[in-house]
Amino acid sequence: MKTFRQNLHIWLEDKKNSHENDEVKNVLEEVQRYIKSIEKDEELMVNKSYTRGYHDKELNKGFNGGYYQLTYKTHDYLKNLIKN
Repeated sequence: MKTFRQNLHIWLEDKKNSHENDEVKNVLEEVQRYIKSIEKDEELMVNKSYTRGYHDKELNKGFNGGYYQLTYKTHDYLKNLIKN
């Protein structure tokens, strides 16, 4: 199972190989370098999620199906409240 970052890197590599334009290739390489630079952030996020799940299991907490929405998308919910 590959992470989102790994799948994105593979997709960008395919796109880069399919283009002849050097300017496009340079931009894609720059994006790939940026993606590689945030690898540590992804590692920390995955480890934090694993640790949180482990502790929830130890405390016999129930399943939280909306974890992503509650953790990473609450700002969207707040923006929608302000709009209306």
